[in-house]
Amino acid sequence: MKNIIGWLFFLILFESCNFYSIHIHKEERQFNRAGIIHHVEVFNDTLSTSESEQIGAKSVFITENKRYNSEKPTLLLIHGYQGGAIGQWWNNVSKLTRNFNIICPDLNYHGSTYFASDFSIEMQVDLVHEMLDFTASSWAHENLILIGSSYGGLVASRFAEKYAGQVKALVIYDGLSNCFNPAFTDSVAQSIGMSNAIKLLNPSNGNELRSLMSLDAPIKAPQFIFDQIANFHFSKNREEKIRLLEYLNKNEKEFNGHDFEWKCPVYLLWGQRDKIIPLESARCLSKKYSIPEDRIFVYPEIGHVLNIQDHKAFNKWVIDTFSN
Repeated sequence: MKNIIGWLFFLILFESCNFYSIHIHKEERQFNRAGIIHHVEVFNDTLSTSESEQIGAKSVFITENKRYNSEKPTLLLIHGYQGGAIGQWWNNVSKLTRNFNIICPDLNYHGSTYFASDFSIEMQVDLVHEMLDFTASSWAHENLILIGSSYGGLVASRFAEKYAGQVKALVIYDGLSNCFNPAFTDSVAQSIGMSNAIKLLNPSNGNELRSLMSLDAPIKAPQFIFDQIANFHFSKNREEKIRLLEYLNKNEKEFNGHDFEWKCPVYLLWGQRDKIIPLESARCLSKKYSIPEDRIFVYPEIGHVLNIQDHKAFNKWVIDTFSN
């Protein structure tokens, strides 16, 4: 009986406060402890047509100057759709910063970055390149180890092509590419009662979020946690994020017809159980670009986000593969 009362008290306590905000503060502390500072450029957004959104912001997290080490490689970590620098990499930076200098941008309409723009991949690529200047240091432009997750995989792929002289290695990590067929994710969405991938990846309530997060296996957690996350995270910039995916769908033929010309080594990092961007995409990329077997890494019990589902395995792989 005491255990039941204690559990009920725990639930009431957390339901009365904002579980999502508590977790966000925990994520921010991990970045601070790792010596990664938050840099935000605020500007008058002359392209905005909204009276309430006249101020734009571009946000990036960077190893602070006093911790920068020229003998360490530099990681440029590009988060996935619905991510954000802190939200995706919070459980990785404290370990990785021991071996690397780190740059984690917030893509437009994610994290603290927001400004009026088109919804193209090229816009995101040039934004990431621009934010490298925020360090006011040359190290942010040289010998970058570029890791792009999911939507960020396509951003990273184009960045490595467009700004080839700055990239030492590219990691496409469960990433979008010219080998992806959106009909696959649409079919996954429909199998759990969603109309399409856009609906699946933009849950409007806690029940829809639970369905998304349980694609690999059911997640047992109180409903109020899903409700809070859906309300506070997935409602932010919802319409703009949907338009990012609509842009990809509209330009699918263009993406699939583009042959990347990479000048750096390319690595593929995938979860075998990925139901968002399936392993077949990695097989297609390896064949299309003749990526050798020793640069293809598949984790059998993992879905779409290795760095979250098994952060220790992700950290170990990055350190073993790229540290000096």
